[in-house]
Amino acid sequence: MRTTPTIVVASALALAAGTSHAIIVASGGSTAVIAPPASTALGALESNTDAWAFNEVQRFTLTTPLAVDATTAGTYDRNASLTPGIIPAGTMVNSHYIYSDPVGGAESVYEGFVRFSQPIIGIIIFRAGLNGSDAILGAAGTTYADNTARGLELSANADRFVITLSRFEVRYNFRTSGATDDIRVLTIPAPGAASLAAIGAIAIFCRRR
Repeated sequence: MRTTPTIVVASALALAAGTSHAIIVASGGSTAVIAPPASTALGALESNTDAWAFNEVQRFTLTTPLAVDATTAGTYDRNASLTPGIIPAGTMVNSHYIYSDPVGGAESVYEGFVRFSQPIIGIIIFRAGLNGSDAILGAAGTTYADNTARGLELSANADRFVITLSRFEVRYNFRTSGATDDIRVLTIPAPGAASLAAIGAIAIFCRRR
């Protein structure tokens, strides 16, 4: 496991996408930023040291409400710590994927961070939500294959993640064996009133829960 948080700037191609797109701009620790792979299926892209991160759809307008598992800054290390919410239909989002797949299913630990050019509005960590959002948020040309343990199993001694106070960065710690650990991160394409309104709508939903 690589624990030194050396910052890696994203590729020039990604940066050329412009500030209207929420892209990965920096990463560190175990994170390897890649182009969308052919497949995220178990065994398709294995590494005991690298967790993979890539951009998915950009500037996609939701046609139906989207359920997410975490919506606010904080540390998430158990199911009770989650802050579920609904991103309303009509909201424009960008999607990003982070996952780990150890060689041969042997247990490996991955720890790192991913920083985005725009703020995080929600994160999906559970199998049902990942499966249900692949078709609309997944990268074109990437096959997303289900497995029984897809997503995260939150625990202080296993999988956990942090949305930083600025909301521009997610930090993760995955303990992965026999399956993939996966999260989907939703960011807002551009700053301004629309972004604040979308974040506010989710915050109101969470308080009512």
